[in-house]
Amino acid sequence: MLRLRIKEVAREKGVSINQLSQRAEVSYNIVKAICRNPYRPTNTATISRIAQALGVPTIVLLEEVSEEEMAREQRALATEPALPHRSRGRPRRQRP
Repeated sequence: MLRLRIKEVAREKGVSINQLSQRAEVSYNIVKAICRNPYRPTNTATISRIAQALGVPTIVLLEEVSEEEMAREQRALATEPALPHRSRGRPRRQRP
């Protein structure tokens, strides 16, 4: 089973999810979803764009794990509390 190491590599490079999204020209929500669930089925073009944005070969983002390890990690992900909603960008203008 393959696991994506995008979250770990981005952290090592000091790149936030938002920065990675912008550099790779990949939706913020997609990058966030991959970081939240590294087993999420993901388009190879997306993985390639993220690798390029991080300045690493695509293979660095892939890790082979056992079925048992995957199941253990997915159980842990299922019990994690949801991330709080974060407002991005400028605040909306108040209409009169």
